[in-house]
Amino acid sequence: MEPESDGARRLHPATLLFDVGRRFASLALWSVTVVLFAASSEERWVLLFLLPPLIEALIRYASFRYAFGADQLVIRSGLFVRGVRHVPYARIQNIDTAQGPLHRLLGVVEVRLETAAGKEPEAVFRVITSAQLAELRARVFGPVAEARTADEAFEREAPFFRMSVGAVLLFGLLSQRGLVLLIGALAALRELPFWERLEQRFDPQAERLSDGLGSLGAGAWVALALLAILVLQLGSMLWALLTLHGFRIERRGEDLRTTCGLLTRQTASLHARARSLLAVRESLVQRWIGRASVRALSAGGDSTQASQIARKWLVPLCRRAQLPAILREVQPEAPLEAVAWRPVHPRARRRLFVKWAFVLELLALLGWLQSTWLGLVAALAGFVLAFACARLRARQLGWALGERAVFLRDGLFGRRLCCVRFEKIQSIQLVRTPLDRRARMARLTLDTAGAAGSELRFELPFL
Repeated sequence: MEPESDGARRLHPATLLFDVGRRFASLALWSVTVVLFAASSEERWVLLFLLPPLIEALIRYASFRYAFGADQLVIRSGLFVRGVRHVPYARIQNIDTAQGPLHRLLGVVEVRLETAAGKEPEAVFRVITSAQLAELRARVFGPVAEARTADEAFEREAPFFRMSVGAVLLFGLLSQRGLVLLIGALAALRELPFWERLEQRFDPQAERLSDGLGSLGAGAWVALALLAILVLQLGSMLWALLTLHGFRIERRGEDLRTTCGLLTRQTASLHARARSLLAVRESLVQRWIGRASVRALSAGGDSTQASQIARKWLVPLCRRAQLPAILREVQPEAPLEAVAWRPVHPRARRRLFVKWAFVLELLALLGWLQSTWLGLVAALAGFVLAFACARLRARQLGWALGERAVFLRDGLFGRRLCCVRFEKIQSIQLVRTPLDRRARMARLTLDTAGAAGSELRFELPFL
């Protein structure tokens, strides 16, 4: 017998528009091929191959229903093969939203519900109104005193952290995304059916350009290289501006809500019960300029998904002086100021030195084959570098136990600090290699909800 629930609710009619657009975007190459073939021939019937995405979107909209039970969300979908999912409110960890320009024009929002069951969303509402979103959040995370839309609440709440435009551009400059965007664009262009025609059309111009570049001097090549670097950096900053513009974090009781995006506004809700690991990172360049970033591993999905920018970075970039205040807001039960750090095993430096010296001396052996003096210099430099790196990392490695959390710090040139609350630890793994047993040390790994397959892990070597 099914539990009592409110009346079934449907998605917004604009769901048809967004579903069709999403399907055609995912099948862009296939759709363009069909249209070009129909345009270049008299076989207009091939346009019928564009009907399946339309039919799929219509069936999904007509069959999708959801209802609120006393303690669970009931979702029904499917026309021929019907499915019913019961998602307890207590199992829902995060409610994420995305709003593009067209979403805001129509007053709708795309919503993803995540539980601790896996990386994929438990349910996707594409799309519902802002009032329906407010009702969904109230049902999942508790009643609210006043029903407000997401935009109204966003304007009334004062965020405890926000990124300025300058900080967003600096983050883009440090991320080096321009090269990735360029490679992705070229790869996408090569998949288009008319790429060969473009190559044939511009082949003579490309040959003349190649001959002209061959006659350039060293100064011109340096100028071209600097221009290319400048263009890539501008691309990185443009990417950051589009994805992180207006980045801010606000607190709603135990719920942290992150909002960002210039064109597509993404909102990620992170409830206190979903936060399993907190990580503070400082790259070498960030240390030079006094900056740091903060990530939070969530039990409801992988926080490192590139598609979820608002979830990937809890704080993309902030000044080092802002960290204590931010961490007190995010995880007040585990303050860093009262942490008493403990070192790792005294023989950790020796183990690190042996490992790095072995690798560097193998490289020095290659230099020895070319020249005796070159090999001697490389061997001496390898020993010095291995000793310096081993000493630096052994000094940085440390751990601490708080009243409600365990802490880890690590790093060589950069820095990393992790914090895991005791109630979020699911398992403890202790690994001892033959060398570990001889030196009476081990590697400790703490597994938390959502850590599987994630780069955010709590691993403490040389314990």
